[in-house]
Amino acid sequence: MLLLGSCLVGSSEAFASNQPLTSEIIARSQLSAGDLARLSKVLARARRGEPITLGFIGGSITAGAFATGAQNAYAGRVAAWWRDRFPRCNLRMINAGVGGTGSMYGALRAGRDLLSGSPDLVVIEFAVNDNWTDGEAFEGLVRQILAQPNQPAVLLLFMMWEKGGNDQAMQAKVGAHYHLPMVSFRDAIWPEIEAGRLNWSDYIADKVHPTDAGHAAAALFVTTMCETALNAASADRSITAKLPPPLHSDRFAHVDWRDAAALDPFENRGWRLDFDEKNIPAWVSGGTQGRIAFEWSGSGVVVVFAEPPRDLRDIEFRIDGASSFQALDVLGQPRRRLFVLSQNLRPGHHTVELACNSNDDPGRRAEQIRVLGIAGIGINSDLQQL
Repeated sequence: MLLLGSCLVGSSEAFASNQPLTSEIIARSQLSAGDLARLSKVLARARRGEPITLGFIGGSITAGAFATGAQNAYAGRVAAWWRDRFPRCNLRMINAGVGGTGSMYGALRAGRDLLSGSPDLVVIEFAVNDNWTDGEAFEGLVRQILAQPNQPAVLLLFMMWEKGGNDQAMQAKVGAHYHLPMVSFRDAIWPEIEAGRLNWSDYIADKVHPTDAGHAAAALFVTTMCETALNAASADRSITAKLPPPLHSDRFAHVDWRDAAALDPFENRGWRLDFDEKNIPAWVSGGTQGRIAFEWSGSGVVVVFAEPPRDLRDIEFRIDGASSFQALDVLGQPRRRLFVLSQNLRPGHHTVELACNSNDDPGRRAEQIRVLGIAGIGINSDLQQL
């Protein structure tokens, strides 16, 4: 989705707060410059007036939640700074933010929603949506972007939830492994709030979503890193195309995501393809005895539901025609919309079957299942896609 907007970022008037950010706060936001070569090259191109595409991927904060308009969200403000700083640059922006999603879903859909537009710089914002299990997926998203032929720059942005929490520690380890520039809204703002020098409500509207002032602060932290890269002597350095060995794995760097409309079941007992009010497709279960089966390629498979299951015992699956079905609760994964059903299989073609639990317990009724799509992970590039 392309979004355009214009506003200026950098002055105290840009913040809807009576307490403008100090130079000390801004400096604290600059968590790590990493290797600025990629970012410096993008900025040098913009300075020369070459066309640039900015990419943003994240959750509801990136989508612009609680901002009074797209131009006042952090992504819109970064784009406005770019236009003001480089008026001869023809700027395009891709906003791939999707509310309520983390880096695993981001890694699955990055090819379609972000990388298809060949961004030159990507800001990743998932620190308030991920949890301790997502290091592998977050790394896969980073590797997908860095591996693009146009060698885009990647910048990590760490926002925060209530009481200064986030998953920055997990994501910063990945960022350090790939020498990425990183900025932290949490490190900059939370100490001031905790000490009573800034008000939470000036920068955060609820428990996690920024106000206009919070979005403006996040944009200022990002553009401050851009200014550092613009002044760095790294624009003339060559960029090493080869990525380092994975910190966790590269399974989520090689994915085959198919939404429900692109899924063709080889067996279907009672399910139907349905579109919701936003025209989002889903395969919907039709009864407690129904099941549906798909083919996929890779060494693992992820299923994406429209909503987190109310009870993980209500949804069963089996891989490659196993002798019995298993409920989702055996996976030991958090209750959310995405589940890794299998991994570490032999790379190749496999099958997955999904079913409502037909448990005869009269006190528990299996819920209706809405499957938004499935993704093979650990795709071998030599395999023919289904």
